[in-house]
Amino acid sequence: MRRPLVIAHVSDLHLSAEHKRYNLRRARRLLEAISRHAVDHVVVTGDIVSDADTRDYEVARRLFKNAGLLDPMKLSVVTGNHDIFGGVHVAEDILTFPRRCKQTDFGEKVEEFRTAFREAFDRCLFGSHAKAFPFAKIIGNVAFIGVNSVAHYSPVKNPIGSNGEIEKGQCRRLSQLLGSEPLAGLQKVILIHHHFNKTPGAGAGTLNTVWGAIERQTLKMRGKKRLIELFRESGAALVLHGHVHINDDYTRKGVRFINAGGAFLGPAFPHLSFNLIRIGPEGVENRVIQLPEEEPALPRAGELRPELQAA
Repeated sequence: MRRPLVIAHVSDLHLSAEHKRYNLRRARRLLEAISRHAVDHVVVTGDIVSDADTRDYEVARRLFKNAGLLDPMKLSVVTGNHDIFGGVHVAEDILTFPRRCKQTDFGEKVEEFRTAFREAFDRCLFGSHAKAFPFAKIIGNVAFIGVNSVAHYSPVKNPIGSNGEIEKGQCRRLSQLLGSEPLAGLQKVILIHHHFNKTPGAGAGTLNTVWGAIERQTLKMRGKKRLIELFRESGAALVLHGHVHINDDYTRKGVRFINAGGAFLGPAFPHLSFNLIRIGPEGVENRVIQLPEEEPALPRAGELRPELQAA
């Protein structure tokens, strides 16, 4: 009998040398804590960088390299909306950000993401297509299936880039991959950025909370029912995600979902945390490992408070 596979699940690192230098220090601390556990694999479910900046991808590469994670058997990653479109960081961005989303070359940014973390995409199954998503990676008796849930820009459906949707082509490929022979008999774990539960409300009264309220009105994952049914029919053991900045563990239609979005920017700020998940024949066990409190770094003048940054 195979021993359980132990994974560390984090999300929404939001690395940015220009806007969030304190997050790099916090990410190092988090990965150091993970290294002290007997972890087989690390999963990061999107928003690795905060502003879709090529320079920040290099920062993230160095972070993973220094942690010894640039290896397909040690690391799996998927895209988040900040990895494709970036985000709002200072007050002036609020007026210009929708135009930036419109001008973003979606396919180019997805390919940039894959190139930046190319080692994590090695030894993956991609079916008959040459696209980065969906992919499947088999480790022991577990198949990790990575999905790009970031919706394309739309002035109506996705004006600020934060909504999620699996376009028809990827959904078709995902269905084929989930039903493929190499994955038969394996425990399937879906890796995706966007959430499948209701989001908390936002307050009002400041620039920070006003932008938070605007974005929460667009924090949607379209086609959730169809996807949940696909996950259920394929026998997925677990869905790991981020996006909403809370840690959560919930079930939809018999499918278990675990959110690690509160690793950096959730209500528990300044606490850091990660999900320590054991996947074995008896099922899935999850513990939220919370690091001791540290003093929060103060944002620079004009920058939104860290815990209220756009998801």
